[in-house]
This record gives sequence, C-alpha cells and structure tokens, in this order.
Amino acid sequence: MISIYRGMRNGGLAEATGPSTCVICQNTLDTQLTLADILSLSPIKPPLFCQECLNGLIAIDPKTTCKQCGRDMTIEAAGQVDKEGFCGDCQSWHIYHGWHFTNQAFYQYNGVFKDWLVVLKGQGDIRGRHLFAKELKEVYRKHTEAIWVPMPSSSEKVANRGFNQTRLILEAADIPFQDLLMSEGSRGKQAYKNRQDRLQDTSKVKMKKDLENIDKNRPIILFDDVYTTGTTMFSAYKALELAGFSQVSGLTLAR
Repeated sequence: MISIYRGMRNGGLAEATGPSTCVICQNTLDTQLTLADILSLSPIKPPLFCQECLNGLIAIDPKTTCKQCGRDMTIEAAGQVDKEGFCGDCQSWHIYHGWHFTNQAFYQYNGVFKDWLVVLKGQGDIRGRHLFAKELKEVYRKHTEAIWVPMPSSSEKVANRGFNQTRLILEAADIPFQDLLMSEGSRGKQAYKNRQDRLQDTSKVKMKKDLENIDKNRPIILFDDVYTTGTTMFSAYKALELAGFSQVSGLTLAR
C-alpha cells in the first residue's frame, strides 16, 4: 500500500491509502523492486504513472509551432496558418486586440492530458502535480533571472479544490514564484460558454496591490496548465503590462 493525497470539498487536503495504481488511468502498476532499488540507500518511490499513459502524452516540437501561442501546427486546419507562421487564433488576436505574445507549450491538449487534468483538478489527487516537473525544471534552469508568475484561480475554485493547481505544480518542481495576480472570477462558468463568449471575457485577471520592491525590468514568465482560447493569458498579460512590466511571455503544459 502507498500513501496518496486527495482534495477535500471543504477546502483541505487529506491523506488516504490505496493500491499502487496509475494516477491517470487507475490501472495497476508494476511495482517489482530491482536489485538497484534494493541496494540503494535512497527511499524507494513507487511509480505514479503507467507507461501507456506516459506514451500517450504527445510532445510539441518547438520547430513546428505557432510563433505566438505554441500550438502544434501539424494538427492545425489546412489554410489556417499564415505565411508568417501564426495560427488562426493568433491572427484574430492580432486583428482585434493587437496582441503579440510568445507562449511555449510542452504537450498537445489530447485525451491523456485531459484525463490527467481531471484527476488533479476534478478529483483532487495531487500526486499528479509531479508529472511535468522535469520539463519545468529544464526551462527554469534557462530562465533563472525571470519572475515566475502562476495563473490565479478564483477564490471559489480554490475553496472547492483546496489548492491552486498552477502554484501546486510549480511547488512540485521546486520553482520559486511570486503571486502577482488575482482572479476576479468569470461571469458564468466557462464550460457553459461558447468560444465567442470566452474570447470576449478578457478582464478576469487583475494585479495585486502589493508590488513594492519588485523589479519591473525583470522578465515575467506566466505559467498556466493549458492554453485554450488565450483569453486568460491575454488578461494576465494586459494586467502586467499596465503595471509596468514590459517583458512578459507564457509557459503552459499543454496547448
């Protein structure tokens, strides 16, 4: 038996026990010890994810992405990519908002990634927070001068889950960050909005007031779990820009 943690609906985190199963698909994991495990002086950490789920995560090649949002252009609809290398979504951002930005994404937002997100955010199984620690640490080592800023969650969501997943994921990767942003929530649940409604909801992220002693000349890395329509990232970008930060880029686990 191994220990796991699951979110509580009352806003806390509780410890529970369960069999050695994959965090994402719940299939039983092979936990046979090797000779190296037995001889090692380090604590033995049971696996959290099965190989099938790990193989199901499709990495995005930086050479084939939209120059702005990080979308994998190999799956973009034919005719949507312009000659400068921007996807249809980002072309719309340029036209209607004049927004030019750079976001890096690690993986495609596919079925396996969605399942992982449901387990973490929907079921509150925070063991999943470790899945992308390696990739995040690699980026951090290249950008130690930057201020990492996790995307905020509304107070209602934090109270319901017991945590903000973007903070949780950065903490699991041992990446220092600063909470510069706050969420004012959204007018109605995103799940019940169509694409046009979500694109128009661009003012749901605000700056916190405690910005003293922060060097606004340092670059900012906005971190979020998923880049979908770009509205949340745009809202956060505008808030930081209005506060005086001029070097703002994004990093998301999926696009």
